[in-house]
Amino acid sequence: MKIPKILLCLGLLCMVCAGSVEAKKQRVKQKSLYMVGVAMSLTDSAVFLTDIHLVKDLTVGKKTKFLMDRQLYSLQFRRYLEATYKGGPYVPAVFFSPKRKKMERRYLSLHKRYVQSKELRINLIDQSQFRFHAEEYIEDTVYEGGAPKKKNGKKK
Repeated sequence: MKIPKILLCLGLLCMVCAGSVEAKKQRVKQKSLYMVGVAMSLTDSAVFLTDIHLVKDLTVGKKTKFLMDRQLYSLQFRRYLEATYKGGPYVPAVFFSPKRKKMERRYLSLHKRYVQSKELRINLIDQSQFRFHAEEYIEDTVYEGGAPKKKNGKKK
């Protein structure tokens, strides 16, 4: 009688382990993207605009095709500006696309917006001054069913 119970427990343990391995499947891939950084100074009328950079080995979500840990790339740009320019707190934004044409259109629209403004002073930052570099992505545990669903407080 004890042997079937042990086999049953062993079978359940194997199923749990197999489910956890499936839950940790990578849902990201490495890809090259074009990036542009824009930052504004809160205390000055300065706008900083980088060139279009091709950054290799970035982590992108497979389904969403969205750059993972985007805030780290904004932080790279902010740290560069704070170390180079003494203008106060900067608010950076990073734009990305896998297609160069799309990124060129975005860059031209940003450039046009800030050049036409008479209150803002635009500073162009070329690739010899600053370049984005790929950050290491550490994936959190992802469960197969996604996040647990919350129940509504309504009763029928």
